[in-house]
Amino acid sequence: MGAAISLALAWGLGRGSRRTWQLAVALASLSVLVGLTALVLELLAPDQLDAQGDVVSSLPQLVVDSVLWVLQFVVLVAGRAAFQARSGRRRRAELATGSSDRDTAIGLLKTHGGSTMSWMGTWPDNHWFIHRDPDGTPLGYIAFQVHRGTAIALGDPVAAHPQTRATVLQAFVDDQETHGLKVCFFSVTQEVADWGRAHGRRDVLVAEEAIIDLPDLEFKGKSWQSVRTALNRAAKDGITYREGRLAEMPRGLLSQVRAISELWVSDKGLPEMGFTLGGVDEALDPDTVVGLAVDADMTVHGVTSWLPVHSPGGEVRGWTLDVMRRLPDGFRPVTEFLIASACLSFREQGASFVSLSGAPLAHSGDGTAERAALERLLDQLGEAMEPLYGFRSLESFKQKFRPRHEPVHLVFPDEAALPRIGLALTSAYLPGASLRDLARAGLQSRRDEDHVSL
Repeated sequence: MGAAISLALAWGLGRGSRRTWQLAVALASLSVLVGLTALVLELLAPDQLDAQGDVVSSLPQLVVDSVLWVLQFVVLVAGRAAFQARSGRRRRAELATGSSDRDTAIGLLKTHGGSTMSWMGTWPDNHWFIHRDPDGTPLGYIAFQVHRGTAIALGDPVAAHPQTRATVLQAFVDDQETHGLKVCFFSVTQEVADWGRAHGRRDVLVAEEAIIDLPDLEFKGKSWQSVRTALNRAAKDGITYREGRLAEMPRGLLSQVRAISELWVSDKGLPEMGFTLGGVDEALDPDTVVGLAVDADMTVHGVTSWLPVHSPGGEVRGWTLDVMRRLPDGFRPVTEFLIASACLSFREQGASFVSLSGAPLAHSGDGTAERAALERLLDQLGEAMEPLYGFRSLESFKQKFRPRHEPVHLVFPDEAALPRIGLALTSAYLPGASLRDLARAGLQSRRDEDHVSL
């Protein structure tokens, strides 16, 4: 029983639980009191002799036992600041009350600007860690989600200067680890990876973001043949590009967009993915722009949504691709047509680039031994989900637009945290699916592929 209690206390203390710390202090205090009482009684009691006439005493054992309990009590009291984690229910309540921080985060993003991933961090499923100065003025923030005991920060911190962003990073780590959570930074730039290395953390390449620079973009030459073919065929077939806010478009178009998205999801056998992948609800955001491919009968053949990338002062300097859906039996090269049309439109509006994003779980590792474990984990997860979501085929498709590539990293504390991080990322992308659902859907998809090939 004593061993079971000790193991339970050790597990809770390892998670930084405040309640477990209180129980451990109470147990240590009681043990010290009992030990000292036993010592006094042992000293005052008359000597007892064994069969050989020697004095029998448990004094050495009581002294050692009491010293150990005193040391444990001193360590717990001296390190009390490390045990601040609240219960899961209380922590969820604290995060729920932070939903009002979304407006603060959006204000900071439009004031200081952000990365190509930053607008995803404003989606309602996230939480926001707001770092403030002593006067209470918000200086920056980090968007994050909590899954399986892991705080997953999404994208770079948003703040005015690199020094302030570094301060926000450290404050976020301190806050989350105080609550007993592992911390990782997902889909971050080289700036955060460099910060992590300077603070003893590890990083691994998880994707390569495809960036198309717009100022000098021209669809000329043999390498652009497929894109030109899509634009020319669309003009011939009466397919036009329609751009705007989805919520402001006619109800008939919105209904078709929802139907196309629901059909796409139903074909996968799994719920629509989340975290860095939005859906129609996110496309309805008034700051998000959608592009539709519509024929003369007002039939929607495909839809893309684009997230704003802000520069300091609130100006939109670029756009990031999010939703990309097509009508199964519709205009075949609709995706090439939509992306090319969006590039031309955004260039005319003064944007400097568009990002085709980095396909999650599709990456090219550097092969170092210390990162091989996580790369294998991402590879296995990506292979399991490839028949369902086509991450690697999507990455191949993007090469038609001759993008330049920017590395996207995962920053994590150490290799011991990788199993938990892998499970947390799975839960973040598929919050409504169990591992059994994933395996069953993957098996069915492979069966369908084999049937088609036959």
